[in-house]
Amino acid sequence: MREYDFGLNWSEKIKEDFINSLKGSCNKRGLTFLWISDENVKDVIRKVISRELKIKFLLDTSASYNEEKDPYAKVCYAVKDAGGVIINDPDRARLATDKSVMHYELINAGINTPYSVIVRNWEPNTFKLSDEEKQSLGVPFVIKPACGYARQGVIEQAHGSIREIAQARNFDPGDNFLLQERIKPIELKGKRAWFRVFHVFDTIIPCWWDDRTCLYEHITEEEFREHHLSPLAKIVARIADIVPMVWFSTEIAIDKKFGQPRFVAIDYVNDQCDMTCQSKDKTGVPDPIVEFTAKCMIDAAHHLINNKEKDRDYVIWFRSSKKVQLRGLGDTPEPLTPVPEEDLSDKKNHNSKT
Repeated sequence: MREYDFGLNWSEKIKEDFINSLKGSCNKRGLTFLWISDENVKDVIRKVISRELKIKFLLDTSASYNEEKDPYAKVCYAVKDAGGVIINDPDRARLATDKSVMHYELINAGINTPYSVIVRNWEPNTFKLSDEEKQSLGVPFVIKPACGYARQGVIEQAHGSIREIAQARNFDPGDNFLLQERIKPIELKGKRAWFRVFHVFDTIIPCWWDDRTCLYEHITEEEFREHHLSPLAKIVARIADIVPMVWFSTEIAIDKKFGQPRFVAIDYVNDQCDMTCQSKDKTGVPDPIVEFTAKCMIDAAHHLINNKEKDRDYVIWFRSSKKVQLRGLGDTPEPLTPVPEEDLSDKKNHNSKT
């Protein structure tokens, strides 16, 4: 059997800096690396299922769980069934990235969300909003698919007509849709109070993120304390408890809809974070965050493969600053635990008898 310590689901042909960082960190740790792309994905699925190939740790950036025949989703499940660890676990990711599910999970956890109307996939294209719903949504509002990503299928300036809703649902008739109020953020010293916050294992990384320009800026510790932004970290830590996943991002804005500053989770959970470097694309993620994320992935794989305990301290990482530990953030997701070979053998023997 051929074994790889670290596998990467990456459908794009371009070798971005993130891949180079992953491969470089693997080399430093002495870990073997397998890039799974369109060229070899079917062969990898076949070999993992037939036990000709074993992947101990898989980082997924490409699976689409709402597409029945998606090959990268099949890789994730094949590796999981063979006892490997996937970031993020496919069953957790499948639920967490469905906004029609997470909307209610966040509300039940006491996290503010935009006012939303869920349109189920079985409801007719003649769906109409009630007068009360129209008033609560405001005009214009946003229509987005529950399992969409990268703003695909999103209508930013909806006014509530039947035609608009039907048009949005044509993007994926099998998906649910959210009709969501537009959040109007306040300004903090000239900066739009809209953020994208990354959760990477035991580290929370807050960034300014302008929803109009898509530009990132890593938040400093001084800004974090001056603007009283600790709810950013608390919301992300709470989401990690709910999901639970170890790598994701979420959008959070601050508005004054009810007269006082209110932190609102906008896009809930994004499990396949775009790791394009800012040095290569102005809308990309700051380079140090990309490098840090790659190192975290390889460190986690190294600890797992060598059965070492990993430090579980929860910290916030600011720009040009050491990591800072703040109390009251909640717990991190469960530690990574692969299925031992003997447990898999026992399950196979049990299944063969039943």
